Amino acid sequence: MKTIARVVTLAALSSISVDAFAAVTATAQPTAVMTETVVVQEQTPVNGLVNTHSILPQLNLSTQQKALVQKIDHQYASRRPLMSNENRQTLANLRLERKNLVLSKLFDDARAKNMIAQEQHIWAQQQQARADYDFLQLKREHDIYQILTPKQQQQYWRLRQQQKLMY
Repeated sequence: MKTIARVVTLAALSSISVDAFAAVTATAQPTAVMTETVVVQEQTPVNGLVNTHSILPQLNLSTQQKALVQKIDHQYASRRPLMSNENRQTLANLRLERKNLVLSKLFDDARAKNMIAQEQHIWAQQQQARADYDFLQLKREHDIYQILTPKQQQQYWRLRQQQKLMY
């Protein structure tokens, strides 16, 4: 894993804030300056393999079925949606800005609402990406199920039920 360390200061946030919150006029200056190091780790995506792969070896698939599963996996080779480093950094900056807002003598309503709106926008993007990923994984599982024989399909569902009980 690659680690990126960034030092975030109030001055850096102020330059971001001026651009991002140009319409908002600050009514008070913070009484304290929070400086902290924010470490953002890049994550490698996890392959879109769901628990069906732990079941498939138990189904005694034919060579042709194995080739079809491999083809399906390749077709749905999407990756689990991870938050971008840019969004991680934005959230880290917003957390620091929250601290500075709390430390300020006067509370700036508009600035607080803007911060919350930015956070909600990022989380909504993540939620949509997750829904898209879940859709593809369900479609992938359906396609794999369709290549199984009726006996394998029964065994598949029995193993899935056992899996659910374990997790």
